[in-house]
Amino acid sequence: MFIEFIQSLYDQSRPFPENPDDYTSILEDIEYFHLSATVYSLLKQQGRIEQTPIYFQNQLQKEHQIILYNNLYIKNQLKLVLDTFEANGISAIPLKGILFAETYFGHFSARRTTDIDILIRKEDMEKAKVCIQKLEYNVEGHCPSYHFHRTFSKIMPHSPVPLTVELHRDILRENTSELEIEQFWHCSTPLENYKHIKQLSEFHTFYMICLHGWKHGMDSLKYFIDIIQTIHVLNDKIDYHTLFKIAKNDQTLKRLTSTLTIVYNQFPHLDQVNKLPINKKSNMWWDYKQIRYLKTKNMKKVKNSIHFHLFGYDKLKHSIIVLKRWIFPAEQR
Repeated sequence: MFIEFIQSLYDQSRPFPENPDDYTSILEDIEYFHLSATVYSLLKQQGRIEQTPIYFQNQLQKEHQIILYNNLYIKNQLKLVLDTFEANGISAIPLKGILFAETYFGHFSARRTTDIDILIRKEDMEKAKVCIQKLEYNVEGHCPSYHFHRTFSKIMPHSPVPLTVELHRDILRENTSELEIEQFWHCSTPLENYKHIKQLSEFHTFYMICLHGWKHGMDSLKYFIDIIQTIHVLNDKIDYHTLFKIAKNDQTLKRLTSTLTIVYNQFPHLDQVNKLPINKKSNMWWDYKQIRYLKTKNMKKVKNSIHFHLFGYDKLKHSIIVLKRWIFPAEQR
């Protein structure tokens, strides 16, 4: 039912469910995937929220209000971090989060944000770390040496979960592709009122969002909505032929095509927005019930997860590297 509701949300030729009782399970799924703010914002933007039951509207509004205050705090923290980097001459690009919500969803509160992700040049990482720690992000998380980011956190007011800043030097783990992060820097543009702070190009935003969803195995509807929303906003600005040509060179083509195949199969109206020029008949696993209802990993889920990730690489050598990291994690520190 939830997939059908999201289809109706983005394809306005499809009516919303008529039975008010259906909205109980839809609301449960919305809350499970932390999509209350996004669904509420999209319904308001479309002027269609009155087409849903009152109790449904009220609950979405209540959750949206909570997320608005949470995101406002994170928005202020992001500005503080970016201003500090700017003052210290550190080049940086915000990833996902508040800036993505403002640019592609229309408002900083239209998409739940839980942390701050920033791309930093490798040579600036230690300098950026010092700046972050001066802002009282003192708890550094542990990451393997091959990972592409470092994490720092501090207590967030009125929240049991700390606020984390992730400083990325890349967007993929080492030795799992031939992607050169310099292309993201080269095509970025200065963010308003900044010299050293940049914003990803539209092309690289979409590229990054697709790779991010793949990294998480598309195990939440929020990754679908991020991709769908970006497709709707950019429309035919996304040139799939160019994207796939670059991905082939970067050796990320399987990751992109498998992710987009799953999204387009679940939301076929997207072909009317921007046609996906590949065969969408795929044996690739994706099953809503498995990501929504199976709390434990049964054999089928484990098998499909392994297939999705281990065989999602363009080169065998990358699959072997990832397999070794799974089997011998202690040796990869």
